[in-house]
Amino acid sequence: MNKPTITEDLISGMKLPKEILIRPFVETDFPLVQRLYEKEGWMTFIKRKEDSLKAWKSSSISLVAVDGKVIVGLVRALTDGQITTYIAELIIDINYRGKGIGAALLDECHNLYPNTRLDLLSTEGADEFYEKSNFRKIIGFRKSYY
Repeated sequence: MNKPTITEDLISGMKLPKEILIRPFVETDFPLVQRLYEKEGWMTFIKRKEDSLKAWKSSSISLVAVDGKVIVGLVRALTDGQITTYIAELIIDINYRGKGIGAALLDECHNLYPNTRLDLLSTEGADEFYEKSNFRKIIGFRKSYY
């Protein structure tokens, strides 16, 4: 499956602060991505650095939101391109929350694969954000082997 490209047309319709840009992840972004994981306490991505980088490089969607050279948000997703796009991670730096960046990253995922639904797991602390974004709460499970 070919990855759709992010175009200015897709991004221009999003309500973002003018200093924020959404763009595809590149490998040189990885240290800043790791910092966001660490700030959130998502230590699996820190402890398994090589696996984490491989996951970013092989994902269907891997986007970052930047303010200058600083990564202030990220989304990584997997899709079959037809039915489901699964949001693996969405993080917005705590100092940038409430500015529409998370919604814009999710919208970009949907714009890239417009015929798919978005599915994800979330922490309770993020419920309000997803409910405001018209997500429906469902019950899910996770089993970790690490």
